[in-house]
Amino acid sequence: MNDLIRGLKSGDPEAYGRLVAEYGDRIRRFAARMAGPEVADDVTQEVFLRVYRSIRSFDTSGRLASWIFTIANNLCVDQLRRRAPERGTRRPAADPSDEAEGREARESLMRAVASLPAEQRRVFHLREEAGLSFREIADLLGCPLGTALGRMHAAMKHLRRALNVSVEKQS
Repeated sequence: MNDLIRGLKSGDPEAYGRLVAEYGDRIRRFAARMAGPEVADDVTQEVFLRVYRSIRSFDTSGRLASWIFTIANNLCVDQLRRRAPERGTRRPAADPSDEAEGREARESLMRAVASLPAEQRRVFHLREEAGLSFREIADLLGCPLGTALGRMHAAMKHLRRALNVSVEKQS
């Protein structure tokens, strides 16, 4: 990863290509689930633009993934603030690859995740989509580690309950 950071800081176009190849799909999925599929591409583009503009100030003692997903999270929050409050629960659009993984199960999971309170949903996506540690999530959200862990615990409890009800309805 140090080679990637050095390449980015020196303005190497190949390093930017590697960055987009490594993080592009993950950021787009994260943005689609946090702010909605209709703005995911714009958020992803803005993330890479901001990385390009500020990579020289990146502190190499931190993790690149944490820094990038912090930018993505902040942009998603900005998008959500601009949007008028929605009525009801938004259902994320199914990804074509979901069909191979079991479309119904995936849709049930996504509905359950979308029904989580915003803070629990954010922790869930930062952990599951971005792959951040709970310490990184706590730092990103500006909350104690225990709060991040508690939000994930509550999210998982809610998801288990929601998915068990969904499975029982299908039986």
